[in-house]
Amino acid sequence: MQDLLDYALKNGIILQEKGNCQFCGAEVTGGVIECHNQVHHLADMVDFNNPAYYVTRFLSVDAMALQHGELHGPWNNHIHLTRLHLILKKKVTWTYAKTPLLSNIINQYKKNKTEVLTPPPLTQRGNLTTSDLIKITSPAECVAFVRQWAQEVYTSFNQHQALVATIADEFLVTYY
Repeated sequence: MQDLLDYALKNGIILQEKGNCQFCGAEVTGGVIECHNQVHHLADMVDFNNPAYYVTRFLSVDAMALQHGELHGPWNNHIHLTRLHLILKKKVTWTYAKTPLLSNIINQYKKNKTEVLTPPPLTQRGNLTTSDLIKITSPAECVAFVRQWAQEVYTSFNQHQALVATIADEFLVTYY
């Protein structure tokens, strides 16, 4: 949480401490901080040390990061959106070892680029949010919810899907 607060402060982002989440629209009373705290409900539902839930973890991290894309470095959205593309569209079975490989591809890609993957308008980054997440009561429900959440977020970034598809293709050519 401290990184989020530090990043916002350094970049002149005023975080709303009351009301709905200013980024994803989650129905909370404590703003973006409460929204971010609610994502920890996932760890109550599934054991992220169990490889069966690795993809759920990756999808949830990507969905959360993209719904709050202003709170990360400028190339962060490329990584999260490309990973969603690889998992959801290319059906890559993601592992922890693949993330640094994807980072390598993005580091190569961005050498002569200045683009930013601008997120969709605030509160239009998928209908599901952490407010829906906290209603989950079982591991199976959690897995299904996270996949749907990630798909909605991915779909909301439709203006950037062709770009990340080229990055994903480079990843696949290089490592597969």
